Amino acid sequence: MADPQVAEGRVMLRALGAIFMSLAALVVALPILIVCSAALNGGRTMFFPPQDPTLARFGEFFVSEPVWTRALTNSVIVAVGAATLSVLLAWPIAYRLWKTGSRASTMLATLGSIPFAVPPIVFGVGLGFFWAFLGGLGTIWAGIISHAVLFLALPLVTISIGLQAIDRAHLDAAATMGATESVTFRTIVMPQTLPYTVSGFFFALVLSFNEFIVMFFVSASSFATVTLQIFNSLRNGYTPTMAVAAVAFIAVSIAVFSAVARWGDLPRLMGADQSRN
Repeated sequence: MADPQVAEGRVMLRALGAIFMSLAALVVALPILIVCSAALNGGRTMFFPPQDPTLARFGEFFVSEPVWTRALTNSVIVAVGAATLSVLLAWPIAYRLWKTGSRASTMLATLGSIPFAVPPIVFGVGLGFFWAFLGGLGTIWAGIISHAVLFLALPLVTISIGLQAIDRAHLDAAATMGATESVTFRTIVMPQTLPYTVSGFFFALVLSFNEFIVMFFVSASSFATVTLQIFNSLRNGYTPTMAVAAVAFIAVSIAVFSAVARWGDLPRLMGADQSRN
């Protein structure tokens, strides 16, 4: 029979855990609720609770206000382009590292991960000088390449995790049946690593969509993404349209990470040891 004091202690720990998690959820959710409510203000000033609630500011952000629609378009172009390019760059590096483990592939993987570890302002200043020297400062393609290099580490890690998860028995069976390397890649490697590739793409996309510091230096005020436009709009004070932009960031992040949790191998991506299952 269980010791009553031990059972009581477990109940108390569960209760304290539930209280802590509830408080943590409240701390996370409260600012989001305030921002979402502020986006409903009918005037040009951000109030909470909102005054004269309306959805007009959402229409301005997504449809009718050129400065915001251009910024949103630029953000989408940069985010999608950077995420696609980062995946295309990460795949051959991760594949050669997994296939051969050579010193050259290890060095490339290390170099690809450095920009993500460097303080963004240092990386941004360096890119500013770099693109100014090449004549690309202030161009949107420079922003795409800059973000692709900055977030290369994300698909590099997720694809490497996916490659490590491949069952070697499948590769041995393919080799026994006479499959060439290209056939094995197409029929075994690609299908099994697709969720990890998509996860890396979406991780890079979300962070590119929300990134400000590097884009501030690379854009040189020639174009604006949503994050830059929020900064530029601060001279006019805090407006409800800025809150709409924040809602857009939140919505994109929730949608992407929900998709990764639903279709990706989230436990392995978060570092769980699958060998214990």
